[in-house]
Amino acid sequence: SLADNLLFDSGSADLRPGSQDVLAQVAAALKGLPNVMRIEGHTDNVPVNSVDFASNWELSAARASRVLRFMREQGGLTENDLFLAGFADTHPIAENTTPEGRALNRRADIVILYPTLEDLNKTLQGLKGN
Repeated sequence: SLADNLLFDSGSADLRPGSQDVLAQVAAALKGLPNVMRIEGHTDNVPVNSVDFASNWELSAARASRVLRFMREQGGLTENDLFLAGFADTHPIAENTTPEGRALNRRADIVILYPTLEDLNKTLQGLKGN
């Protein structure tokens, strides 16, 4: 989970200066994993007040997209490794009643997915065929 104040300014989907270094380290740690990863964007429950984003849904998706693009373009992960989801304020990890809680809810999460048994069997069949 990457905190909003590390990656983005409030109401923005542009990466903050210095956040690229952190994302590059995360990408290096993830590169080469056989897993698919979901980049999730989250917001607090305060309505967005921006000409760029009509709602927190668009903001959360734009943030996830920006992280995903960085991971692909700068981090070397392939497009087959990543997909995104924007959750707006629907998956809070803290109360939205305090500034501290809202700050925790503004985040990007990188979720490492594990293959299903069917996926593993296909991989094993492919290895046996080689």
